[in-house]
Amino acid sequence: MPDTPERQEPERETMTIPKLAERVGKSRTLIHRLATNPAEGWPAPVFRPGSSRPEYDVAWFDQYWAQRQAGIRQGKRTDLEQPSEG
Repeated sequence: MPDTPERQEPERETMTIPKLAERVGKSRTLIHRLATNPAEGWPAPVFRPGSSRPEYDVAWFDQYWAQRQAGIRQGKRTDLEQPSEG
């Protein structure tokens, strides 16, 4: 009876910080700052054999970025409002 092949997890697409920054149109500095801030909750990076550059799961990053963008609220300018008389 032939040996059953080991089930390998499908390889996920990963990208380095510069590629992730390019993907969302932001600076590498911002993405690196987010990736290294424990409060942001980024997963541990993966490393390709022979490389020291951290890579992150693209599907995870896309979901993270969408949630981050949805949570950003722009402030309302109050310097143009007329003072209320009362």
